Amino acid sequence: MMATLTPTSSASANGDELLLITQPALRARLLHARLVDEFSANNVIQRGEKVYLSLRSIADEAMRREIAWAVLRLQMGANLKSEEIPDPLRTALQTVSTGPSPLLLALLAGGLGGVIGGVMIMAFVGLIVTIINVPAESYVGVMATAVAFVLGSTVFGCITTIVVWRRLSRKTAVSPAPFIRLGSANIPK
Repeated sequence: MMATLTPTSSASANGDELLLITQPALRARLLHARLVDEFSANNVIQRGEKVYLSLRSIADEAMRREIAWAVLRLQMGANLKSEEIPDPLRTALQTVSTGPSPLLLALLAGGLGGVIGGVMIMAFVGLIVTIINVPAESYVGVMATAVAFVLGSTVFGCITTIVVWRRLSRKTAVSPAPFIRLGSANIPK
C-alpha cells in the first residue's frame, strides 16, 4: 500500500495542508479520536471514503511540518517513540481506546472464574453430603450445595476479578497504542 502526502491545490494557496490518511489502522484511530480529542475533532475531515488531516489550525509552520512528517512515517509503518510524535498528534493517538477496558475484561474473567469455582465447591460439598449419607428426604444436601455454590462463586469471582484487573491494568499502562512505543522515561509506575 502506498502512503501519500498530498496538499490540495486550493488549500495550498492559503496555507492549509490536507494530509490524505491511507493506512487503515491510523485512519480508524483518527476517526475514532474525533469523538474524544479536540485536535482530532477540529482537524480530521472525512469526505466520502477518504479521510484527511487538516493542518490549517496550526499556526506554527515548523509544527505543521513535524506533524506531516510524523503522519507520513506512521503511514509507512514506522514505530515511533512517544517523544518523536508532536503533541497534538500524540494526544489524538493515545486517547483512542483500542478495546475493552481492563476492568471490563477483569469482570468478564471474574464472572467465568466465579461460576467455575462455585461449581467446584458445590461438587465438593455434594460429595461430602453423599459421604456423610444425608437422607434424600431432607433438603439439607440441596441447601448445602446451593449455599456452597453461591459462596464459592462469590469468593472465586472476586479473587479472579481483582487478580486479572491488576495484571491487565499494569500491562495496558505500558503499551497504550500500537503506533507508539513509550520510552522508559514515560512509563507510569
